[in-house]
Amino acid sequence: MGKPETSFSAGAIWRIVRGKWIVFVPYIIFLSLFVFTTILQPKSFNLNWIGIKTDAVLTLILVTMGQTLVLIMGGIDLSVGGIICLTNSVAALYMNNSTGSILTMSIAVLAIGAFIGAINGLIIVKTRLQPFIVTLVSWSVWGGVAFWVLPTDGGTPPAKFIDFLLGRIIGIIPVSLIIIILAILFWLYLKNTSFGVSIFAVGSNEKAVYLNGINVDRVKIVVYSLSGLFAATAGLYRTAQVASGSPVAGNDYIMTSLAAAVIGGTSLSGGNGGIMGSIVGAFILKMINDILIFAGVSSYWSALFQGCLLIVAVAIGSIAAMREGGEVYL
Repeated sequence: MGKPETSFSAGAIWRIVRGKWIVFVPYIIFLSLFVFTTILQPKSFNLNWIGIKTDAVLTLILVTMGQTLVLIMGGIDLSVGGIICLTNSVAALYMNNSTGSILTMSIAVLAIGAFIGAINGLIIVKTRLQPFIVTLVSWSVWGGVAFWVLPTDGGTPPAKFIDFLLGRIIGIIPVSLIIIILAILFWLYLKNTSFGVSIFAVGSNEKAVYLNGINVDRVKIVVYSLSGLFAATAGLYRTAQVASGSPVAGNDYIMTSLAAAVIGGTSLSGGNGGIMGSIVGAFILKMINDILIFAGVSSYWSALFQGCLLIVAVAIGSIAAMREGGEVYL
């Protein structure tokens, strides 16, 4: 009689990995790019280098977090571009150096983003229009308002605000890294709540969820509100990052947030995905740019490499969905 197979045997591990192999693809890509980056710049890897990278990618991570939730639910949010444009312009123009002003304007900016997101969700559930159309119009409207607030690049964000968000705790730990850790903790909590499960359920089969008594409309409105809130947070952080405002600041983040989410394993058809993967996807996009710069390749090739990677990610996700029936990613 053979020895019984333990839970730690190679066969057991293979059965687990085989069913969820797609989960690891973005992490493998990230590790490969990370190794290649350290080879190109072997002496640059330290905590300060990590801080510079997290500072640079955090705006994209924040907007991608909201976009990921919407995609998991089966929607899409193009309005994030307009929200970033508006909140970046408002924060840069109206925030002054007093602590009271910084707190008041920060809360106001976040409220603007959540409000716009809620309006998007309300229009979608009441009119039954396609999210693509509703959020495309919303992007145009709020992008126009941003031009009214700040017609040209400018504004002077307070130094205290900039120093805080781009600073280092006890002189070594980047604030941006702490924010990313908090984002991961938020996701680990959310996906295990009944509301988090409802987001996945709505994206997988909206009709079945409705018949089981879940308020689908409420889920959609809340998720779009969260997307607007994260986009506003991204706009707020970008204000500190570039020490200025711009009425077109958010336009580039529409496609990159979608790309980061998809590269990170989130399905465009809904029901699958995760913020941890999207964070990795954002880092992958940033590292592609860095590698091209380190290698002396023109930055114009960046869009080509990112586009090819996005096509590969979508193809892998589609194949995995057909083979495995839709696993929930990290």
